[in-house]
Amino acid sequence: MANYKAAPKVGIFWVYRGRLLTAAVPVADGLSYGDAIHSQVDHVKFWPELQRRIMALRDLEYEQVPRGRVVFQGLEKRFCVYMDRKLHRQHIKRLLVNEFSLPRGKTDFLTDPHYTTDAGELNQLFGDR
Repeated sequence: MANYKAAPKVGIFWVYRGRLLTAAVPVADGLSYGDAIHSQVDHVKFWPELQRRIMALRDLEYEQVPRGRVVFQGLEKRFCVYMDRKLHRQHIKRLLVNEFSLPRGKTDFLTDPHYTTDAGELNQLFGDR
């Protein structure tokens, strides 16, 4: 019997109350940015869509829920998952690997200052809080 593994994806995500919320596309449908491929969707623009779908999100801002982004680095042929440091847990990583069909051994889980829910870090980053 053939193994029909889904194509790896790039995109954005949040983890809300243990639930993975995503907007993803196959790498082949992604947007090139230098040597990287990512999705066309960004957190700010997609958040209102999630708020329409999930009542509990309506009083929250997009940066209040731990989030991240999956990017394919073309030169290295590796996937980078940039995410809030709160999300660096094995069960979350497994959810992401499964949801985005990420290849084991070719996926790096990283932090990035843009993906934080820490108010002090957000204030330093954006300076308007």
